[in-house]
Amino acid sequence: MWKSLLKLRPLAERFIKCEVGNGLKASFWNDCWTPLGSLIKCLGDDGPRRLRIPLHSSVAEACSKDFWNLPHPRSENEVILHAHLTTVAPPVPTSSADEFFWTVDGIKLSKFSAPKTWQQCRPREPPKEWSKLIWFSGCVPKHAFNMWIAQLDRMPVRTRLERWGVTDASNCPVCLFGIETRDHILLTCGYSSEIWRYVLPRLESPNVCFMNWTELLSWIKTPVRGNFCTLKKIVTQSTLYHIWRQRNNILHNQVLIPPDTVFRIIDREVRNIFLGRRGRRQHSLVFLAKV
Repeated sequence: MWKSLLKLRPLAERFIKCEVGNGLKASFWNDCWTPLGSLIKCLGDDGPRRLRIPLHSSVAEACSKDFWNLPHPRSENEVILHAHLTTVAPPVPTSSADEFFWTVDGIKLSKFSAPKTWQQCRPREPPKEWSKLIWFSGCVPKHAFNMWIAQLDRMPVRTRLERWGVTDASNCPVCLFGIETRDHILLTCGYSSEIWRYVLPRLESPNVCFMNWTELLSWIKTPVRGNFCTLKKIVTQSTLYHIWRQRNNILHNQVLIPPDTVFRIIDREVRNIFLGRRGRRQHSLVFLAKV
């Protein structure tokens, strides 16, 4: 446990800053008391020899009365250090004690904050333009996760399983004719197309036909009135989820529910989702008529 924590010391160094007071506690070489960070890392292992300051010296021990006791700089980093120290008054014994702070993004914190530290440490990428089509207020987590995997094209369709050497078959287990890719099983397969023909008229899109994933996303992003946009996203995610569920059903149980039955399941599920949104308008449900 402790060995694992000690391995995080290099990561923690970037957050721990020292504000020099009397200079008795702050380490000249190891603490981050200048903008250069740890001086031993900045100037190298031979820094103590070149500056004639022992490795375990405090900041106060690098001073002689009212000036810094440093030799003439002989490297670029030493020049930068000298230039910085000309703007800093040497510590005096009458000053307050040295203080150490946990800082995040240059802001001093009164105590350690795990959320703020994680936000600073975690790897970041530019926001994806499709993120709000998948993750939004009111989404069903399992539906959103399924669509997220589909968006990344990471669904275990047979073409991917074939590349992994898991199976020799790449044909669609539902229609038995097409090659099973993400776009085929979710959008263009005869079975999934039939389900979409039930769903789309309820969303005022009777003439829409999706040939690929890009067309589906473009349709979702098409501006619409009020909370009808949320309805489109919820219905889309529910439809994709149940199509994929039926694909697994026939693959593992050799059972396939008719498309009209699947639509009734989707219709009831979407109604329950909106009825569960307490205090919100429900008029969008009129677009999902019972069959």
